[in-house]
Order: sequence, then C-alpha cells, then structure tokens
Amino acid sequence: MKTLATVLVLAGALGNHAFAQAATATFDDLPALPATNAATGLYFANNSSDSYAGVMWDSRFTVAGDQYRVDTTTPGPLFGIPHSGRYFVTNDSPNNDGLLISTARVLTGAWFGRNEYYGFGAGADQVTINAMGGATVLKSVVFDLPTSPAGQPGSLGFADTSVFAALSGITGYRIDRHEIGTLTGNWVADDFSFAAAPVPEPESYAMLLAGLGIVAWMRRRGA
Repeated sequence: MKTLATVLVLAGALGNHAFAQAATATFDDLPALPATNAATGLYFANNSSDSYAGVMWDSRFTVAGDQYRVDTTTPGPLFGIPHSGRYFVTNDSPNNDGLLISTARVLTGAWFGRNEYYGFGAGADQVTINAMGGATVLKSVVFDLPTSPAGQPGSLGFADTSVFAALSGITGYRIDRHEIGTLTGNWVADDFSFAAAPVPEPESYAMLLAGLGIVAWMRRRGA
C-alpha cells in the first residue's frame, strides 16, 4: 500500500506540473500604470521594459484605463471595457496590425472585444491569433469580436487558443486584425493566459508507467 501511495503522489505531482508555471497577464499589476482615464505604451507602464508576465510584448501594445476616451471634450464614449480589473491593452496606431508576443509558452486563451472612438462605430471586428515558429505560422485561431451597442465599446469575449498546446516549436504569437470603417482598426484585449507545460513531458509519463509497473509486480508477489 505504501508503494501505491507513493505512485499516486507521483501521479498527482506530474499532473500539477502541467499548471505549475501558468501565468495570466492582467495588466493591472504593471508598476507604472497611467491614470484610469489615460493610456500609455506597455513598455512605459512596465518601467521601460517589454518583458511582462514572463513573455516579451510588441512595443505597439498600449495599456489603457477603463475611463479612457479618445474624445475627451464632448465627452465621447469610453474607448474599451476591460475583462477584469481596470486596465486593458489595445493595438497602438498607426501601424497596428500584426502585433507580436515572443515566448515559447502556450497561449491558452485571451479576452478580446471592440473599441470605440467617437461613437461612429469603426475599429476591428475580427482578430486572428497565429502561433508562430519563427516566421512560419504553425496554426491560427480566428475570433469574431462580439458585437457592441451602437456607438459604444463592447464587452470582451473569450478567444480559446488551447489548440496551440498540441504544437511544438512555438516561438511566439502574431495578432492580425480585420479593420472596419475608416479609422485605425483597434481592438481591446485583456487577461492573456499562458501555460509553460500544458501536459507532462514524455519522460514524466515514462516515470509514472514505471511506478505503476512496480505496483503490479509487488501485487503479483503478494506484497
């Protein structure tokens, strides 16, 4: 029974290892956040560093607060709605397509939605999240941004990218977008979830199977 208990503990440890190094980029814990009615580059919000939550972020990622507006005079509508907390990210403009996230971790999902500028309904209506192996697209997930009330930003929806866990050789991700209207094709995103080891490594399985083999042998001997 002692041997069986040991193997079960090993199995539990190996299962837990799959999630031991998981991380979620919420953007609310950045050290130099702007005011909730303002926006700044993620680089600046992170004390002049592109490294956050264990991954490297494109310099075109912008962090904005939940009270940020493009039109501050009228005032116009809010720019976006975070999924959690009070901050979210968006793709800076101009030149805001194909933003890159550099990491070998598995992106298991993120929350995306539509923004608003002046109440005229522009921005992006779709994003494509590409898992990259160098310059090669390994797999893509296309996500339609949830519809939003006329002239207002929309609530975010979950883009499930857990299919990337089956890939090998990931070096990062590229976020492309489909622009609508005549403005700058922005989107809003929050809570990027990354997992370093989505499944136990093959050698871990071998260790577990070896342990189960020992239990079977002990049972045959009547131990």
